[in-house]
Amino acid sequence: MAPELTISIEAGIEVHEEVVLMTTKGEAIALGIAQMSTVELSTCDHGVVAKVKRCIMERDLYPRRWGLGPVALEKKKMKADGKLDKYGRPNEATPAKWNSEYKDFNAPIEGSAAAPIAEVTSKEGVAAAPAIPAVDADTSTINNGVEGKKRKRHEGETAEEKAERKRKKKEKKEKKAKKEGKKVEESDESE
Repeated sequence: MAPELTISIEAGIEVHEEVVLMTTKGEAIALGIAQMSTVELSTCDHGVVAKVKRCIMERDLYPRRWGLGPVALEKKKMKADGKLDKYGRPNEATPAKWNSEYKDFNAPIEGSAAAPIAEVTSKEGVAAAPAIPAVDADTSTINNGVEGKKRKRHEGETAEEKAERKRKKKEKKEKKAKKEGKKVEESDESE
């Protein structure tokens, strides 16, 4: 039987909020994303309370006690009996009770492909990647009505804009040469 775990919970923790996991001595173990609110944490006796984002504590500083809880022990026993596959996933011999009660937090969500999880940017929600529009193969090589040719970078600029761009480029080159010249002089003096 696993030893009892003493925990202290800070008030005001919300789901998907970044939290710090700490020892009873006050040492930081890891940073994580909360999977339960303060209310749920105070009433539950087991379960996933946070997904680890970054581990801070050194490895093997304390003895390992992972996997000694009641659900973990039952899962190990079912794997040994062949009721779960070697990775702990359900198979044809898995009891219906296990499938209905056990929630695998590492499994991909049903109905979606295994995609990377977006980072939480605020308490309000999750950052979503912008949708990439579908590109037709026939239009990908056509630019400005000319097939197979790339558009030039400074196409359509006036003579004044071109002169200004060239002047800025020349100033930048001179500044870089002057800066590198100083570096060369300094390195010669140190030898």
